[in-house]
Amino acid sequence: MTKDLNMAELVARAEAAGKRLARALLLARLEQDPNLNPAEPLCRRCGARLRIQETAQRRELSTALGEFEYHRAYGVCDRCGHTAAPLDEALGIPPFGPSVETRQKICHAAATARSFEMAAEILEEQAGIKLSAKQVRVISETEGKSLAEERALEVKSFRDGKPIAGPETPPKLIVVVADGGRIQTRQADAEEEGGAWKEDKVGAIYEATPRKDPDARNAEKYEGAKAQTKTFVASLAAWDEFGWMLCAEALKRGYANAKEKLFISDGAQSLRTLRQDHFHGVTFILDWYHAAEHLSECGKAAFGENTEEYAAWYKRMKTKLWMGDLDGVILGIEKESVRVGKPQPKEHEGSPRVILHRNIGYFSDNRDGMDYPRFRAEGWPIGSGVAEGAVKQFGMRLKGSEKFWNGFGDGMGAEEMLALCALHRSEDGRWKAYWNRRALPPARVVKQEAG
Repeated sequence: MTKDLNMAELVARAEAAGKRLARALLLARLEQDPNLNPAEPLCRRCGARLRIQETAQRRELSTALGEFEYHRAYGVCDRCGHTAAPLDEALGIPPFGPSVETRQKICHAAATARSFEMAAEILEEQAGIKLSAKQVRVISETEGKSLAEERALEVKSFRDGKPIAGPETPPKLIVVVADGGRIQTRQADAEEEGGAWKEDKVGAIYEATPRKDPDARNAEKYEGAKAQTKTFVASLAAWDEFGWMLCAEALKRGYANAKEKLFISDGAQSLRTLRQDHFHGVTFILDWYHAAEHLSECGKAAFGENTEEYAAWYKRMKTKLWMGDLDGVILGIEKESVRVGKPQPKEHEGSPRVILHRNIGYFSDNRDGMDYPRFRAEGWPIGSGVAEGAVKQFGMRLKGSEKFWNGFGDGMGAEEMLALCALHRSEDGRWKAYWNRRALPPARVVKQEAG
């Protein structure tokens, strides 16, 4: 008697009954489909006639409504060798594995959970999809592989000279940010026990709406234009190859015709080279927080951590930096470097002498990106937090002492999951667009009439 059931039990029964009804309707629909056993089946690949080998081949399919079985015709094309079930192709059912909407749920869980084990638990609890962690991994990495291959083809075409079209209405301000993280990979020649840590590169493109304010040049506090509609690129590829990926993504977002273009990052040589090679005409902004961190590092090297001298020097230099007195900042570091002394040959990288000497070059080499009063007056963002936040988010999924991934070019693993996570975290609707496209039936080749 349903009158003795509580609300949770009533909902569970209603949900189960709804699924049974939906499954029955779906099976009835399949049984009436003209492609179940067509009279004149054609090969979608070449347009020739498909020779039916089995008229009622059994197929088990995992869907959002659960597992169910159906029978359909299956054949081969004697011209091109293509094998297919006309019904599956007509409805966009993958030839192997679960249905597309089930794959979407699996990939969503794999991209958002901390591990494949957790993803499998979430799928069973929230969607009634029972899979092992290995099955979740294989399905999600297979989709990630397709994404990485699509990206590789796009980048190759771009490098070969094919232009990348941007939106019809270009953004007023577009911002490019990039940073690197670390994940642990399986490497046969790894010196570290268990694996080697490799750098994953993460880039983001976003639009922003700046508000010019000349008074902000002298402001003590500042909030720049907020990031809008972020999209991401992530890879284990070398920085040069990653630069092509990031450039292609920027062009798709309207970089070429944007009124204002910014590149915000730390002062690493790899990022400087990437910017100079792929983002001509961009205004460089050295991430404020990295610049301030380098000043703090100098102060600690000169006076020791947690000393009054350090606190006073750091406050004074940070104010100079904020107000655009780069000459004063560099002179201040040089003065302390002279006082502490020149680095000795092969001196440890963490010694005070090396730190101070190195940062003279750091602030000199990046001074074009530290005109913070001007940047504030323009209303521009001055931090690369979007990239650093993305590195942390990607790291939460891929980084861990017990997580070992195949590296770039070493088979499915980190590269595929980075591509999948980048797709999921992008905010322009491309996740849904990808799965809508994934569910489309393969294009049919029009059969040419003889004569």
